[in-house]
Amino acid sequence: MSIEYYTTSEAAKLLNVAASTLRYWESELGNVLKIGRNENGYRQYTEENLAMLKKIKTYLYEQKYSIKQVREILNIEESKQEIAANMLAKSDQNLVHALLEKFDNIESGINDLKTGQKRLKEEYLQAVKLMSITQERRDRELIREIRRRLDDKKGKNASVLKRLLPWSNKE
Repeated sequence: MSIEYYTTSEAAKLLNVAASTLRYWESELGNVLKIGRNENGYRQYTEENLAMLKKIKTYLYEQKYSIKQVREILNIEESKQEIAANMLAKSDQNLVHALLEKFDNIESGINDLKTGQKRLKEEYLQAVKLMSITQERRDRELIREIRRRLDDKKGKNASVLKRLLPWSNKE
């Protein structure tokens, strides 16, 4: 069975990112990506590489993690896989089960943090919206007060206008 390879531009098209973005991700996350090169030194992306790049894109663009946070997440995932593989090789199933349970708890904690982050963002947006509404109300009240004062001044100055401009019928 032959492995299908993609060039940088092909991979970029498939992922809907710029080729320079892929090169940057490789420079920052190369220890996890492990992108091969052909005899001419050109990058060759495999389906496995593309799957990992899609995962990275999701972390960066949808979940809004920084490249540093993505590196840490991927390193933890890789460590988790290495630890699990080592433990399985030693056949200590109880320990493996306990470790996998711990990892699941960590993943659950990460998911809880993501949910909390999403809720905080929503609450922040609601607070900004409320502040905007409150400011609009204050502005309307200020405009009403200015109009009231102008009307008061207009009433006080009506008699002066009649004396100065007797032809004026304004009241």
